[in-house]
Amino acid sequence: MFKKLILAGMAIAAFAALAVAPAVSASPVITQNGVAIPPSLVIFTSTESPTFTGAFNLICSKGSITAAVRKNSGTKIEATALGTGIGFTGTGTGGDCTSALGSAKVTVNGEICLVSEASDTFVINGCEGKSVEFTLEVTGTGPCRYSTPAVKGSFTTNITPATLKVTEQEAKKIEGGFFCPSSGKLDLDFDLYADGEAGTPLTIS
Repeated sequence: MFKKLILAGMAIAAFAALAVAPAVSASPVITQNGVAIPPSLVIFTSTESPTFTGAFNLICSKGSITAAVRKNSGTKIEATALGTGIGFTGTGTGGDCTSALGSAKVTVNGEICLVSEASDTFVINGCEGKSVEFTLEVTGTGPCRYSTPAVKGSFTTNITPATLKVTEQEAKKIEGGFFCPSSGKLDLDFDLYADGEAGTPLTIS
C-alpha cells in the first residue's frame, strides 16, 4: 500500500511539472493572411538606411533582396538569393551609396542562403557552407572586398510585415588597397513582402 501511495505521488508530481512547464517556442513559418505560403519569390525591402560602419562609414538609402523561398515547412524556413537580385542604392553618383571616400557601388558576390529553424532568429551564409562576400567599388579609388562566415539576425513573430534585423555583424577585408578599411559592421533592417505589384506584406509566425 505504501509503495502504491509513493507511485501515485510521483505520477501527480510529474503531471504537475508538465502543467507548469513553459511552452516550447513555435517553429518559424512564413504566412500570408494566416496561411503558410508555398515555395515562391519574396521581397525583402529595407526600412532603414543599410550601413557598413567603421572607418569606411558606408550609407545606403535603400536595399532590396529578391529571394526564392525553397522550404517553408513549419519547422524550417530556407530561402536563396543571387547577387544579381540584391540591390543597394543611395544618394551618390549614379544612385550609388555614399562613404567617407566618396560614392560606392555595393555588389553581393554569388548566392546567399537564409535559414531559420528557431522562432526568432535566422542565419545568412554564402550557401553550401561558403562565406558571405560583397564588394564596395569606390568611385575613382577601386574595389574593397569583404567577407564574413555568416550574418546572424533576428525577427519578431506575428508582426505584419515581418521585419528581419541585422545588428553590427562584422565583415573583414579579404581584398583591396590600403584605402580599404580592414573591417566594418553591417546594420540592416528588412520588411518581408510577397513578390508582385501588390507587394502583400508577409508574417513570420
